[in-house]
Amino acid sequence: MRILTIICLLCFSLSSGAQHNNNPIANFNSDSYWQKTRLIHHLPAYAITNNDTPMVVISNRKLTDDSIRYMSESRCESGVLYFFVFTHNGIWNVLPVPSLEVAIQYMPDKNRDWVAYTEGMGKLFTTDLNRGLSLAAQYDVNVIMFDYPSITTTKKSLGNYFFAMGNAHKAYRYFLPAIGTIKDLQTAGKMGTGKLTLFYHSMGNHVARGIVKHHKLDAINDVVWVDNLVLNAPCVPRRGHKRWINQIKFAKRIYINYNNNDFTLGGAYLVSKKLQLGHRPIRNISHEANVNYINFNTLCGQGHSNFLTLTGVQVCKPRSRDLYSAQLHGNDVNVHDTTLFTQSHFKHIGWELKP
Repeated sequence: MRILTIICLLCFSLSSGAQHNNNPIANFNSDSYWQKTRLIHHLPAYAITNNDTPMVVISNRKLTDDSIRYMSESRCESGVLYFFVFTHNGIWNVLPVPSLEVAIQYMPDKNRDWVAYTEGMGKLFTTDLNRGLSLAAQYDVNVIMFDYPSITTTKKSLGNYFFAMGNAHKAYRYFLPAIGTIKDLQTAGKMGTGKLTLFYHSMGNHVARGIVKHHKLDAINDVVWVDNLVLNAPCVPRRGHKRWINQIKFAKRIYINYNNNDFTLGGAYLVSKKLQLGHRPIRNISHEANVNYINFNTLCGQGHSNFLTLTGVQVCKPRSRDLYSAQLHGNDVNVHDTTLFTQSHFKHIGWELKP
C-alpha cells in the first residue's frame, strides 16, 4: 500500500507538473479559461500581425455540443481538425479551417522560423493552446501545435497516467499525414524561407518513436527537410532507442535533451518499470554524427519542462533559453563551446550545460 501511494503521488507530479505546477486541472477547465478561448467562424476585419501571436493547431480531439467547452477530452477516430489561432485583447480566437495549408496561409509572416510542437501529459485543449502560444511568443517562431487528449477530468492521477500514455502511443496514426503535408509544403517553398524544427516534449516523443517503430517512416524520410529534430525530456523507453533514432534521415540534426535527475521521468520509471530516454540514456546510445545528447541536470536540477517561462510557476533559466532558442530556430548548437558546455558528468554521455 505504501509503494502504491508513492507511485500515485509521483503520477500526480506527472500530470500537475506537466501543466502548471501550482494550478490544478480545474484552472484550465474553468468557465473563465474556456470563455477566453473563443471559437470563431470567420476572420476579423482587422489585419492579424505577429503581435497577435498567431499559430496553427492540429487536434485529434472530438468536438462537443457544449458552447463553452467545445473540445472534448477524448479522441476523434475519424481524423484530425485544423485551427488557426490568434490572440487579441486577452481573447484566444480559435478559427476552424478546412486544411493545414489554409491555416498556414493565414499566418502573417511565413518567413519566420517554424516549430512543429507536440506536448506531453497533462494537457486539455486550453492547456495546449497556452503552451503553444507561450512558445510562439517567447521564441518568436511560427508554431504548429499538435494536440491530443493527455489528461481527463474523469480519472485520478494513476488513471490519468495510463490514459495519457494510451493516447500518446496512438497519436502517430493521426499526426503522420499532417507531418507529411508539412514536408510537402516545406519542400515546395510554401512555408516561406524560415528554418523548420520538430519539437517533441515528454510523452509527445511517442509520436516520433511510433512513426519509426510502426514502419511508417519511409513517407517522410526520403529527403532532408527538417533542420532540427528535438527529442526533449523524452518519456519513452531508453531501451533500443539507438535502433529507431538511427533510422531517421529527414533531419539535419537530432538533439536528445535529457536530465539524469528529472523528477517527473523518475516517476514515469516507477510506474512503468522502464527507464526513460530523457532520464538516463545509457547503453547503446547513438553515435551518428548528427545526434547530440545534452544533459540539463547541473543547470536545471530536477527540472522537466526547462524551455518555457510560465507566469507564477517557473522562469526559464537564461542559458537554458539560449540553447532552446538555437534549437527551435533550426540552428546548429556548438556543443564544443567550452564557455557553455562541458562533457556530461552522467556516464560521459554527450554534453552538459554549465550553470
